[in-house]
Amino acid sequence: MIQLTQAQQRAYMSDYLENGWREERMSFSSVSLEPGYIDGRINVEHFQMPGDGRFHFSAQSAMIWISQLGIIYGCWDNQLSEKAGEVYLRDLDIKFKRTINTTEEVRFEGFFPKQCKKRLSDDLVYYKNAQIHVEGGAFTGTASFLVPTG
Repeated sequence: MIQLTQAQQRAYMSDYLENGWREERMSFSSVSLEPGYIDGRINVEHFQMPGDGRFHFSAQSAMIWISQLGIIYGCWDNQLSEKAGEVYLRDLDIKFKRTINTTEEVRFEGFFPKQCKKRLSDDLVYYKNAQIHVEGGAFTGTASFLVPTG
């Protein structure tokens, strides 16, 4: 087995994965809900310019905003006025089918059919395999969340 030197490691590593993600600033521009569905729009306010000169919405950032969708939907669906405790992303299976290069109104949708919700106790709800679609199917998959309610 070959041991890489620090210089060799650095030559291969992604600047974005090492430090660039820390420079990102994103926020919801809007969030709309109805039973079984949430639609959140994300604006990218600041990012590190990649070497190819085009913004790419990253897998890491998508995971953060998918988590936020689950938190907001779980609290709203259980008529909470605020988050009752830490909401946990328990499972995430997502495919990255095409790049997302837009920085405004990036659409994150979550579909929570009735059969995906299970009350585990008086103060804990589990949402299993909610369907996630980002920017018209550019990223798509499922996510499961554990939501405290009391």
